[in-house]
Amino acid sequence: MNNTAPKLTGMIVVAAMFGLLSVGISYVVFELEQVGIVLVGSGVFALVFFVLALGWREPQGGPKRPTK
Repeated sequence: MNNTAPKLTGMIVVAAMFGLLSVGISYVVFELEQVGIVLVGSGVFALVFFVLALGWREPQGGPKRPTK
């Protein structure tokens, strides 16, 4: 049985977390307006998603026991 999430779902969740974090930082630290916050958040989301898409691999099987 495959008990891992699909690759695309994992990339979207991780990129969304980084995007939301950048939205919060843009609002609190840099005091950007709404349009700026949306642009920064979507830009960070797209960048992180692209980087993850380049390097995200399928899960490998667990360790194999030697057969006797």
